[in-house]
Amino acid sequence: MDDTEEMAATPYAEAIGPLPVLRDTTTHVPAWERETSRMGVADSAAHALFRGVDPISPGTIFAKQMDRLPHALVPSLADLSGSITVVRRRREVGYFRRFSSFSEAFHDPVPATPSALELVLPPPYLLPPDGEEPPAPYLTKARDARQGLTGYLVGWHQGEYSSCPLALRGQYYVKAPQWWSDYEVLYGVMAEPPLVLTYAREELRRGDPAAWSVFRAEWAVSTAVALLQAYDERRVALLYPPRLRDWIRSVGATNIAADARGEPDDEVEGKLLALLRLLDELPHTSAFVERLTNRAPNRRDRAGWVSVVLEVGREGSRALVDEDLAPYELPYSTAVTEARLAVPNPWGAAVARRRHLVRFPGGGDVPPSSAYEPVPPVSAPPEPRPPTVVPPRRGDNAERSQRVPRRIVAADALEHGDVPDHRFDALHHLPPRGVALGLANFLGVDADELERYPAGYLVSALCHLVVDVSQGVLSWCRTVPEEGSTDLEGLLNLVGRRALRDAFTRSLPRVREGAEDRRRRWSEVGDGYPEGPPSRRARLEEYPSGWGR
Repeated sequence: MDDTEEMAATPYAEAIGPLPVLRDTTTHVPAWERETSRMGVADSAAHALFRGVDPISPGTIFAKQMDRLPHALVPSLADLSGSITVVRRRREVGYFRRFSSFSEAFHDPVPATPSALELVLPPPYLLPPDGEEPPAPYLTKARDARQGLTGYLVGWHQGEYSSCPLALRGQYYVKAPQWWSDYEVLYGVMAEPPLVLTYAREELRRGDPAAWSVFRAEWAVSTAVALLQAYDERRVALLYPPRLRDWIRSVGATNIAADARGEPDDEVEGKLLALLRLLDELPHTSAFVERLTNRAPNRRDRAGWVSVVLEVGREGSRALVDEDLAPYELPYSTAVTEARLAVPNPWGAAVARRRHLVRFPGGGDVPPSSAYEPVPPVSAPPEPRPPTVVPPRRGDNAERSQRVPRRIVAADALEHGDVPDHRFDALHHLPPRGVALGLANFLGVDADELERYPAGYLVSALCHLVVDVSQGVLSWCRTVPEEGSTDLEGLLNLVGRRALRDAFTRSLPRVREGAEDRRRRWSEVGDGYPEGPPSRRARLEEYPSGWGR
């Protein structure tokens, strides 16, 4: 912005007259008359919007917009836009003149990805507060207007949007494109809409390629700035969709973090890249969103951010998750990792109290006839003792030597103590369609993958899981390794929570194949598959292979 532009932009109250007061209706008509008497604005698209929304009293609609622009400036004729007759704040002076120059030189179609060459205003983009920022409620209302199938792209200053009838909104506002959901931010993200939406709204409505190319580049910069500000103010990382992160990388972290001279700020650039790398590692599934909302169900925006911390190492800055989101395996901070090891959960405490007890297949402290004879654990090295004759047992290994049960110590992020009691209470009233979501919360899998199966298939898979794991543990106990071997990892691979999750997922296709096979065989018999009447289920005895092979 040069000195000529700075001098050409004067406060609206000094150049035209007092701004209308929204609550004082007596000020609407005089303010509207002063506005229409300005040179070059009577036939603008902005005034057509005011008259179209309320033909009887357009001054009231004008007052609703100007109520959000207390810092409005009157631009020069070269910088006057048809979409808005004022400049919202001082940092935007000269924008429309720059956009007009860019649009005249733009002759190519919209590129595949945005770039820094399509940014109308030069850096810096990460600016300190100057008292002219829009309040958070204005940005929230602009975000609400974009959602839904009939959403529209509006600026935070367009307070008249709610007064416009639904049938007329398509004539005055930019409809959200079909691809917009892939680049939209979640609720609670204070990302300002692009400037081109304010000063070139009519060009966007006509589908001008230059306007849409600028729109994409400015949206990438605006969301990147919101990402950095959210970390600086709240130490959180906003969850952006993958395609929006691609736009930010396409514009370039170096260009977004540049200062007023165009020189990159290495610290800001490293911070932005670290946050983007962390977002790439986080899962973007409905189950993960459910995990976030369970931590603060009273906050509407809880699904949109994760607490993070930046740790500087030899490889530069690295963003790490600073809250425990088990059962998900994420790049956690040092504080979270140490807290997990220092504070055992109730399940870990129960295991620690019983580690000195010897357990046998089937439970209990008394060994079955087919088990080896154990030796109680000791704290000091055992004294020499005569060998003990072990009764023979079935299987390939007929004899086993005495051994002291080893302590199984494993640092596993999937702790059983992360399942609160209210989760179990919720299962008592779980509808059939909620079985997939309930299992996803416990197993740490994607609920969308489980919803493809009926509830009966999921219950059948659980039954298979119980049988398979029980047989696996029994087989492991019958093949206890020789003294000195370390096959305890095999037991963890059988009963660990990850192993149960993988076994459950693998059993779902088997259950589905078994169900389809049973239906096919019953259709060959001619009576159909026995879905309901118990009297017809006796015919299953003719098929000893059973269900869910």
